[in-house]
Amino acid sequence: MTEPRRILLEFPDECVSVEAVLLEDDAPRTCRAVWEHLPSGNPARHAIYSGSEIYALWSSTFIVEAENRTSDVLPGDVGYYFQRGGVQYGFPDDLCEVCVFYDRDAVPSMPGGPIQINLFARVTGDARPFFEVCRRMRLEGQKAFRVSSSAQDGSGQRAKPSG
Repeated sequence: MTEPRRILLEFPDECVSVEAVLLEDDAPRTCRAVWEHLPSGNPARHAIYSGSEIYALWSSTFIVEAENRTSDVLPGDVGYYFQRGGVQYGFPDDLCEVCVFYDRDAVPSMPGGPIQINLFARVTGDARPFFEVCRRMRLEGQKAFRVSSSAQDGSGQRAKPSG
């Protein structure tokens, strides 16, 4: 039996990271597309309409059809969202996002109400330090954020300094 692939979600300037296991049985197309578009590094922002969610645009835009779609998320769920530009007022450009949900009140939403995301990964291990950074973003604003493939060693609470 092969180990599931994992991704590393990190706030490099905060020296905090967490691993997430890919849900390849539930969302195989999304997992494959995400894996092919790693690494990705763009600022993460707190989601204004969704409650306890942070999101970051992928470094390159890619489209995956609906798969394992839900708006009923739990802390530690990781989703993919794509929306064509111009579909909603105020969003002229394509949106291709990774979404991380960090508390029970999260409901993925846009200005018109709840939306569905492709649920493709779930955070493993102790995510409290990572989730604390997410909570602080409400007041502190955007943070440097990176998504990359992960060594499958089960660690991942502290990001290793680069360079």
